Amino acid sequence: MKKVLKFSGLIALVFGLVAFILIMASHSLIHAENSGTWFSGISAVFGGGRGAVLGYEGNADAKLAWTALIAWILILVAMIILLAGVILPLLKVKALDKFAGVLNLVAVCSLVVAGILIFLTVPVFKTANELGDAKYNLGGGYIAGGILAIVGGLIAILPAAVDFIGKKK
Repeated sequence: MKKVLKFSGLIALVFGLVAFILIMASHSLIHAENSGTWFSGISAVFGGGRGAVLGYEGNADAKLAWTALIAWILILVAMIILLAGVILPLLKVKALDKFAGVLNLVAVCSLVVAGILIFLTVPVFKTANELGDAKYNLGGGYIAGGILAIVGGLIAILPAAVDFIGKKK
């Protein structure tokens, strides 16, 4: 168990990185009746052009979904913090030990909130782009990315939880 706890930050970092890649490289929304109609992950996060899609005429630009953008930023912040959490112990700087718990908590909250926000992308994106009653589903990469972000956050909290339980005894 101690070996898993030792590498929990690195495992959470890998989960966050995979979630980050899945969000950017996969389809964010797929039309329910016509699977050939979809929005890219980048258009959900940043907005922008993506050709003719059901509900749009010509090459109109898609407006971003603020939930996807905030989730993207939170995952990026969590990855930076978790990477720092992996590198800083190697430097053996005692002054930074005080901030390790706070940084871990910020990374945990960032990953869990990002995972939840990913699942809220469909209604926000439909509202922003005035898609009305068109039925869109979340793409597989977004679903997997949301799950991985939440699981990564839960893995990152393991050392703090075990330490807290150990102090209670």
